[in-house]
Amino acid sequence: MGAQSQAQVESQTGRTRGGAPLAWSRAPAERLRPWFYWWSVSEGELPPGVRVKCGMFVDHSCLRIIYRDPWTADTLDGQQVWDPGAEGKALYFGPQSRCMPLAIEGRYIAITLHFTAGAPSVLGGPPQSEMLDRIVEFDSIAEVTKAVHRHAPLDEPYENWIIALEKVLGSYIDQIDAAEPDPLSLAFERQALVNPHLPVEDFCRRAGVGRRTLERIIKRDFGVTPKFAMRRARAMDMGAALLGVAREEDEAGLALRYTDQSHLIREIKSFFDLRPKDLKTGAHPFLRLSLEVRQRCRLDALKQLHPDEIGPWRDPGSEPVT
Repeated sequence: MGAQSQAQVESQTGRTRGGAPLAWSRAPAERLRPWFYWWSVSEGELPPGVRVKCGMFVDHSCLRIIYRDPWTADTLDGQQVWDPGAEGKALYFGPQSRCMPLAIEGRYIAITLHFTAGAPSVLGGPPQSEMLDRIVEFDSIAEVTKAVHRHAPLDEPYENWIIALEKVLGSYIDQIDAAEPDPLSLAFERQALVNPHLPVEDFCRRAGVGRRTLERIIKRDFGVTPKFAMRRARAMDMGAALLGVAREEDEAGLALRYTDQSHLIREIKSFFDLRPKDLKTGAHPFLRLSLEVRQRCRLDALKQLHPDEIGPWRDPGSEPVT
């Protein structure tokens, strides 16, 4: 799918200033924020006969409810296809070690709730190392999709969908009396957002923990080693800049995290299977959605973007009315 075709994706949930489709999003209700950090809703339609082969890249697990036409993803368990229809399917996406190939056709709606670092571990979820590069459909969260239809049909405003889902999730949190995520995981996540160039040994010294302790907790809550998590964070930030969902003034600084141009090329190729120039000039409409979420978190951690403020890469005139 070329850049010209990308412009034909009819997004109902916002666009970049260059016309690429984006998602509408907001922070969760205050009572849910220890466990969840961001809601996003993407809705759009592709021209008849057009199938987008793109990808997605998330560093933490998320719940995603999809509707309408089929999705295909290449996961650790092989190629998987979901045909959600109007009733929808609730899927659990584990963290990803690299960009996961994804294909979508027809009309799509996706409601995504992103977990904070370490939240799945205290909410009864499996270790994140077991969910790395996997997507599973859980019968136990099928109730989430029913909540949308009971309280907010799909012709309702996006805000109504989110409020309905927050009620269900809030009840679940109360029912299990959930503990809050491990403070060490949260501190490591903040470091990965603010400065993922910091050596792991320096983080351990500042946090007052041993390397083995950090390795064990980060493997459980991030699915990967601390060193790999920092590499992945740098690659996701650079990828966001190349795809135009980071502040323009940040791109040069993000590139300086690499020792030289060949190092940058190798790392981007490793995580995205593309050279930087191909990532920047190609059409990647759905990959952009997941990388934008991380940039929201990054600028929030740096206190450079208010939760109610739209990213500077977004076209204000295309924002949906909610």
